[in-house]
Amino acid sequence: MDVITSGDRVPALLTFERACALVLDHLASVLPMGLWAVTQREAASQVFLSVRDEAYGVPAGAVVPWDASLCQHMTTGASPQVVADVGADPVMAGADARQAFPIEAYVGAPIRSAEGELFGTLCGFNPHRLDAAVEVHRPLLDLLASLLSQILQAEGLRERAAEREVELHRRATTDDLTGLATRAAFTDRLDHALALHRRDPRPLTVVMLDLDDFKDVNDSLGHEAGDELLRHLADEWAPLVRPGDTLARLGGDEFALLVHGSSGGDVVAARLGEILAGTYSLTGTDLRVGVSVGVAHLAVEDTTPTAAELLRRADAAMYAAKRAGKGRIVTHDEAVAAALARLPRPTGVARHDAAEVAGAAR
Repeated sequence: MDVITSGDRVPALLTFERACALVLDHLASVLPMGLWAVTQREAASQVFLSVRDEAYGVPAGAVVPWDASLCQHMTTGASPQVVADVGADPVMAGADARQAFPIEAYVGAPIRSAEGELFGTLCGFNPHRLDAAVEVHRPLLDLLASLLSQILQAEGLRERAAEREVELHRRATTDDLTGLATRAAFTDRLDHALALHRRDPRPLTVVMLDLDDFKDVNDSLGHEAGDELLRHLADEWAPLVRPGDTLARLGGDEFALLVHGSSGGDVVAARLGEILAGTYSLTGTDLRVGVSVGVAHLAVEDTTPTAAELLRRADAAMYAAKRAGKGRIVTHDEAVAAALARLPRPTGVARHDAAEVAGAAR
């Protein structure tokens, strides 16, 4: 039994382009023709994808009308796949392609997609008639065309799988409504920042932002108006975020900002507050939208907390801002920490009702 060791090289997947080249090389050695080609039908055109040409001067990438081709008659069954004497075939004899090229012999087989639709052809042309015994090569031609079909289908499956993976990653990391980062993406980046802080201490800040009385917007103007407001705010806030920092929508009207650096969090939080201090026109109604902001700094000398703990600090500061009258910025400090310490610790990243924080602070 052969054993694959760690030093053995795993062969790369055979691409459709490479498979075409190998198939044409083999056919050219087994049955010399003036031209061997793999073509693709694109609407009303026939595109020569891969070519081995000894007689016609047709380059890869050449495009001819599909209706003028001999391949169209083969794929519809009007003519056979192997025609040793094209002039004797009642359909192919009058094909427009013969006006441009001296094609006296033809062989071809269809290449199909995973859905069974015609993709193109594996075909050969010759400027001279061939012996009728050329029919013996038809099984090989069919086999190689089938092989190309399977490789084409496998490549399509790989491409669709890759596209799905990209889309799944996009959905996991990008909020559909606002285009900001998602909670999952924010937590992942915060975990990474905290790992760096643990290994090579550097300051960072988490800012929690919660719109004041957002429920009233949804109740009075409808959820579409609320979504419009969230999109507007995201568009206003995003340009204020420095490269390397992360602004995320955690869900509903909850946002979070991860800022690398010593004082950037306060500066950005204050700027965000200034934007929301004004009046925003929404569906013909002027609204004054407020935001309560909680800031949690992590200094170089601080012990590295978990992501859940740092978010909890920022969240508690944000609720302290709401308790103080809303539309304010509160930084997590000993007073907020003491109030937070009197609350039951959640098992995960959870938010507490404002009344809980207020009661704990009394």
